[in-house]
Amino acid sequence: MKNALFFAAAFCSAVALHAQSANDGRSPSPIRYGIFADVVFADSTLTDRRELQSGEADFYAFRRFSDRWSIFGEIFAKHASDTLQEEAAHGGELNLERLYLAYDPSDRFRLEMGQIHTGIIRWNEREHRGRFLQTPIDVPTIANREEQGGAWPLHYVGLWSYGRMPGSLGVQYGAGIGETRGAKLGEIQPPTFDDVTPAGLLSLSVSPDALTGFDLGAAAYAGRIPAPGNVMRERDVTVFTSFVRGPVELRAELAEMRHAQVKGDRRFLSRGWYALGSWRLRGRWQVLRPYLLLDHLTIAPAESYLSAVHDQNAWAAGVRWDARKWLAVKSDFRAQLSPELRREHLVRLQLAVSF
Repeated sequence: MKNALFFAAAFCSAVALHAQSANDGRSPSPIRYGIFADVVFADSTLTDRRELQSGEADFYAFRRFSDRWSIFGEIFAKHASDTLQEEAAHGGELNLERLYLAYDPSDRFRLEMGQIHTGIIRWNEREHRGRFLQTPIDVPTIANREEQGGAWPLHYVGLWSYGRMPGSLGVQYGAGIGETRGAKLGEIQPPTFDDVTPAGLLSLSVSPDALTGFDLGAAAYAGRIPAPGNVMRERDVTVFTSFVRGPVELRAELAEMRHAQVKGDRRFLSRGWYALGSWRLRGRWQVLRPYLLLDHLTIAPAESYLSAVHDQNAWAAGVRWDARKWLAVKSDFRAQLSPELRREHLVRLQLAVSF
């Protein structure tokens, strides 16, 4: 992670200085920055304790150098209790989430360079990190960060381009290439000249003008994992859809991950999916949005690379209260599998803020 941070920071700084020197004489825009933060209190049937389950803070900064060039950085901090059931390393962590330079001459083409989201999981590409932005308390299990026990490769150091093609069908494309993930789950490798192992990503979706709020698409990721003992090929595919219009929010995603030994015949298949539905109430109650989240993950048995990730079969029913523009209060009842695969029930309260 430190190597990736250094590489991404050095690369973005060098290109940003070039972009600024090539500016057309206009002064760059001021730096825009903000914070998303939240804390979760939980009462679990496994611990019989009411406690602070976790706390997160997401710091971001953005600066535009010209009409076409900009830079974005994001740092993620988290504190987890000893009984946190989110597959995280206990205690605190501080990680680089994203740091990239962007070139965006038009809606048809945008290029990002640095440490970025792969986009293989649509939830992360849309919601990013701040839980203030999402309706439920939880991130679906397939969207967990690698450092917190997530199975899918959500970050890499490389290039990512995307855009929307003209026409009423609303075709959106994405294509990227970067360094594959490391020998350990959660390790993000910067590309080096003596050892480059590229990973590629493609995505395609449609958002028809005739069906406002509807989105349907798929993404594919291919790379190699330098796993201890045997390099593995990785092939990931996801299919996603959403419909968000007025008070209605419907989202779903199905993800499949295939790992195969390069020098061997072992094959591993992991699958996960989620479905989210919510409805904003009307009138004086429009600050309330009840929701239901279904969350499922099945990890391939005996795959040592994903040994820190466990199966999940969960559901959560709750409500989001937008108390202020900057404050969201969420409460839910969640049934899930603990890391020991024991059934657990939780009653939780989350306070999420945006500044």
